[in-house]
Amino acid sequence: MGMVLKFGALNLVFDEQAAISLFHNDKLVSQLFPLVELYNQIPLDSPVKTAFQGPVDLSSSLGKGFRYSVEITYKCDLICIINIDYFPRWHDTVFLHWRFENRGDLPIEINRLSLPRMSIPRPSSQSVWTFQGAAVQWGQDFAFELPSTFYRDNFLGHLQDGEGGGIPLVDFWTPDLGIALGHLETASQPWYMPVEASADQIIASLQWRGNTRLEPGNSLDGLYTVLMIHHGDFFEPLARYREMMKLRGVAPAQPSTEDYEPAWCSWGYEFDVRPEEIEGVLPMLTRLGIRWVTLDDRWFDHYGDWNPRQDTFPSGDEEMKNLVERIHQAGLKAQLWWYPLCAEDGHGQWDTLTYGYSRVLLEHPDWVVLNSDGSIARNNRHLAMLCPALSEVQNYTLKLVERFIGEWGFDGFKLDNIYTMAQCYNPAHGHQEPEESIQGFGSLYRQILTESRRLRQQAVIQICPCGTPLTFDLIPAVSQTVAADPTSSYQVRQRIKFYKALMGPQSAVFADHVELTDGGEDFASQIGAGGVPGTKFVWPERPEILSRLREVWLLTSEKEEVWRKWFQIYHEHRLAEGEYLNLYDMAFDYPESHVIRKGHRFYYAFFAPNFKGEVEFRGLEAKSYRLVDYVNGRNVGVIHGENPVLHIEFEQSLLVVAIPENL
Repeated sequence: MGMVLKFGALNLVFDEQAAISLFHNDKLVSQLFPLVELYNQIPLDSPVKTAFQGPVDLSSSLGKGFRYSVEITYKCDLICIINIDYFPRWHDTVFLHWRFENRGDLPIEINRLSLPRMSIPRPSSQSVWTFQGAAVQWGQDFAFELPSTFYRDNFLGHLQDGEGGGIPLVDFWTPDLGIALGHLETASQPWYMPVEASADQIIASLQWRGNTRLEPGNSLDGLYTVLMIHHGDFFEPLARYREMMKLRGVAPAQPSTEDYEPAWCSWGYEFDVRPEEIEGVLPMLTRLGIRWVTLDDRWFDHYGDWNPRQDTFPSGDEEMKNLVERIHQAGLKAQLWWYPLCAEDGHGQWDTLTYGYSRVLLEHPDWVVLNSDGSIARNNRHLAMLCPALSEVQNYTLKLVERFIGEWGFDGFKLDNIYTMAQCYNPAHGHQEPEESIQGFGSLYRQILTESRRLRQQAVIQICPCGTPLTFDLIPAVSQTVAADPTSSYQVRQRIKFYKALMGPQSAVFADHVELTDGGEDFASQIGAGGVPGTKFVWPERPEILSRLREVWLLTSEKEEVWRKWFQIYHEHRLAEGEYLNLYDMAFDYPESHVIRKGHRFYYAFFAPNFKGEVEFRGLEAKSYRLVDYVNGRNVGVIHGENPVLHIEFEQSLLVVAIPENL
């Protein structure tokens, strides 16, 4: 045995090969080691020498702690230095960093590093759930039960013609314990977080792939890595990640009061919405208590130019200003759909729109991001990506903010299809390193938020990473996250909980259009889990309009009563502004349960197809509470915080408020 480190309930045991066995309360949780693959894809031989040092005092943005170091020497004079950091303030958490130095006389060709490769014994008697934060494809579940056999690459960089980015964290948990692995770099890294599962083990890595020539005297650094042990679902490790990143300078943007207001979106009218159709809806929005009006996709002529379409907005800028003015006259706020940092270059199409050539690229063809092979980097709509590290692109983008908010009068943005940025190899840009474009990506989106709020103090900046998790660079740039095209009510609730962990328990999470939920009207999932409700209905009924739509979400008189009831419930209780409490495990507690504290009241939301049985109302103080089904206006019972168990029966959902007696 080489070295044993004890950090509270955590024990790290090193062997002479510098592999780490991680124990929690004397139970083996995982084994970790650095895996180095040379150019011929053969793993590096076992080390010839291992030296242990420490502890030394350590002070960083994460707090005060101490550091141990392990120096591993391989036959080829490649040295691996592992730093193990521990800060007492972070319970059941350790921080790791790997650095490789070539101290020999010959270059070393490396094509893959796994830092670390983590092996987790898989229990045979329990199911395992996993959270995987990489944005890999539209519609993905952020957390799911891990199949008996599984593999996913989890690339954290840009995917050509696709998505990419996300949260650099993977988590695995059972009813007893969870373990999460991630990195704490402050800008996106084009690394992988592959996960492989079999019947007896789970393997996860932070992995760099490529070909690099490590010259004598040079070094190669891994990422600053965090390893967390926890109980319950993904909420706790994500909340810890949020707090750590905040200390490292990536802090969530603060929502304004307007971020919690319900919204209607013109997407019900699809790509060809006209201003008169939006104006026709305004009286109904006022009656329902919906405050925001979002002008959605395809109001513009060309991506990149962003001029109003002549066929739907024939008066151009003046018509846009007039529409916003009429929205304001109705007492409502106006939000504009926008897709920054992209432009048409005559390549490809999206839906029925075949791309032309935007004026901005005709005038500035050198603004595009180029891949390492010289091809143009393209986003998920196959558009050319503009380099955010260029001051000219930054100025152009911020002038668009001034145009949309300062001149047209919009009150905020729905920034859509926003994932991450490709590395830029365009020689015309003079980058010192291709990652400058990635660093500029998060920075420019922060400037969009800052400039928008300079022009409108209460501006709402919603960023939608359609169907995937948000990229962490954007945490400081978004005031309202979004469930982002959920495919079910369960995804709505899961994604609301995800964002309450990532952005803060009182953050504003737009639950997206209720029409996307099970049955198209599951407001209980939107509101009960703490989201801001939204809708995209069409009204009034006009056959000539309905005939052109692919999907018809008409607000009938019967639906109007349902919509009015739920928006009234939202305004009466405004749970989105309350504090989400992490008291239930979404995977292993049944029925699925959520709880939000607002003042002295506790709001519980239970979900199941059909439930009869006892539930525990967790989190209550040692006093009596009256339970009220606030959706149907009926008393459920009285419980005491010292024994908060009650028999309940419901189908689909039950939303209950616990009101303390004798305050």
